[in-house]
Amino acid sequence: MGKHIVKNYPSPRLMETIGATNQSVPEAIGELVANCFDARIGQNKINVVIDLRNEEIKVIDNGKGMTLDVLEKAVCIAEDMSKHIERGEGAKGHFGMGFKTSCSTLGKFYEIYTKSENENREYHVEFNIEDYSSRPTNADAWDVEIEDSIHFKSSPMGVVSHGTAFVIKKLKDKNIYLGAVLDYLGEAFKGHLETGDTIILIKNDGTEVKAIPKIYKFIDNTKIDINEKFDVVEDDGSKTTCVITGWMALDSTTHNDTNYGFNIYRNKQLLEKWNKDWFKAHLMTSRIIGEVNMDFLEATFYKQGKQQSVKWVLASKHMEEYLKGIVKASRDISKKGNIRNPMELKRIIKGLSNDYDLDFDDKKIDNQFSENNNSKLKGSNEIKQSINDNIKGYAKEKSLILEDYGEIEISYLEKAGKTDFAFDYIYNDDYINEESKKELEVIVIKNHPLWNNKIDSDIQKILVTSDAIYRLLVEKLNFDSAEAVRIRNDWIDQRTKKKGDS
Repeated sequence: MGKHIVKNYPSPRLMETIGATNQSVPEAIGELVANCFDARIGQNKINVVIDLRNEEIKVIDNGKGMTLDVLEKAVCIAEDMSKHIERGEGAKGHFGMGFKTSCSTLGKFYEIYTKSENENREYHVEFNIEDYSSRPTNADAWDVEIEDSIHFKSSPMGVVSHGTAFVIKKLKDKNIYLGAVLDYLGEAFKGHLETGDTIILIKNDGTEVKAIPKIYKFIDNTKIDINEKFDVVEDDGSKTTCVITGWMALDSTTHNDTNYGFNIYRNKQLLEKWNKDWFKAHLMTSRIIGEVNMDFLEATFYKQGKQQSVKWVLASKHMEEYLKGIVKASRDISKKGNIRNPMELKRIIKGLSNDYDLDFDDKKIDNQFSENNNSKLKGSNEIKQSINDNIKGYAKEKSLILEDYGEIEISYLEKAGKTDFAFDYIYNDDYINEESKKELEVIVIKNHPLWNNKIDSDIQKILVTSDAIYRLLVEKLNFDSAEAVRIRNDWIDQRTKKKGDS
């Protein structure tokens, strides 16, 4: 029996294909920013500058920088960097794959400039991704040339005495939406920004914009701090205690989009956005929002996703049980407009407080309702804006979507008969389960004299539906008449727009 040794060299085309990910531009830039935070010197604050001028992306930090030995390992494919550098507690990366993936996602050419805090030499290395596709498959094909100098004239490091700069050129997407990048960074690195680290974007015109932590809006007195622990039995029989910290609350609005659930963080970096694994996602539970820190999880190689591990499975089981109280509260608030009923809302918040052993302050809750009532005295423009914000979808001829009530399906029924009215409505909102649907049935008495004038069918639908909407809001849902008129008029306006109108 013989043995054969195979030289296991990866194809150089790997450098091109590792950039074929589903990372968005903000996520790819965020990966480079994560590397900056891993380069922290002691307890010093990290300052990251992202320069987006001249159809390039430069990400520059004031971290510890890399020595020649460390840079030689960093440019290798999948080198375990923890063997070569001392990383602080909470390091995000290990194998150096994240920055290569992100650079290749963003552009076809990238450079690294770095200067260690302990050396007076600056090092530079560049990668032309397109060049790798023509290289032979052997060890020499992976050779990388590193230059050194006291200071490179082309270096983006500027006056920074130590740190690292990534420079990406030949961008695949030259139309970078700054707002999306800022929003993502403010969310992805919220913990860093709240503790004094900074991220600054330089726009094409040279102006600077600072990333700010994401801001949430939730119902007062529904925010609950999370500090949960569970044990994991290791293969050798020992136990490891995993800790989940953070908060959860009930959003001030329901969501017809996917922007609810939990933002999961690992070592102060967003690992997964709007996770809903711990409760059944539905309009009735779409008020549940929160942030959790789960540093015990293992991330994917570019740190924007969790690995499916035993710890994650056990954490999910624990959180499913823990969330039962807030899931119930979200469903209760979503039933029949309870959000607009102070007594019901107070009862629901009190129940939520009891479920999580919180202090319930009756006076504070009453003051909250008093402030809400006083807000009704705002100017008419502010009131109109508030009401318009409540109209989430109107949308379709077949539905009306109201905040706090969810989607109300609209159907039509023609009936024959002798009545004093030409049209009427029936509203059904029986709550049986999460799949139950609210329905507004518009009834048209087809042989009524009003229709002898041969009114266009589209006009007829608008007429009868707008009347039914107004009556529903006033008679069943307890809106005042001014609010009902504004919502009805907004529905008419949207319903009568032509395709292509904004």
